[in-house]
Amino acid sequence: MKEITTLKDLMVFHLLSLYDAELQWSEALKEISGTMAAKDLKKIFKSSGIKASTHVQKLKDIFMQTQISTLSKKNVVAKDLVKEMNDLQNSAADPEVLHAGQIVIHQCMSHYMIAKYGTVASYARLLLQEHIASALHEIMEEEKEIDEELSRLAEEKINAKAKTALIV
Repeated sequence: MKEITTLKDLMVFHLLSLYDAELQWSEALKEISGTMAAKDLKKIFKSSGIKASTHVQKLKDIFMQTQISTLSKKNVVAKDLVKEMNDLQNSAADPEVLHAGQIVIHQCMSHYMIAKYGTVASYARLLLQEHIASALHEIMEEEKEIDEELSRLAEEKINAKAKTALIV
């Protein structure tokens, strides 16, 4: 018998998926930011890792409120993006090109999280769980801010440096 039969079940499915994604991403960002030379990028990655850890706690609070006890859902998107980030680090010959690539992967994760948090917040609203919807919407807005910071940094500095590295 299939387990997801209601919108609430679907919301729980995605909440568990988000929880694992945030755990994986916070660990990856801690590792990656520790090796970065570009100060601006390092600052964003480090801050983003801290926010991901905060998101984990907010999700735990939601689980307590909704009596969700199992946290065993694995997020394959996060796993693959962490792997892609590691592959890039092992493959990029130039640090400037590496930084441009790291931004792309981070933005992929941010866009995924924005979509997922927005959708799950919508489910919570429909289920009259306004406190959950509000918390998820707040996290989604933080993800949007991170994405905007990364775009600004890429456009103003990182991509131009990567382009120069390619020409040399």
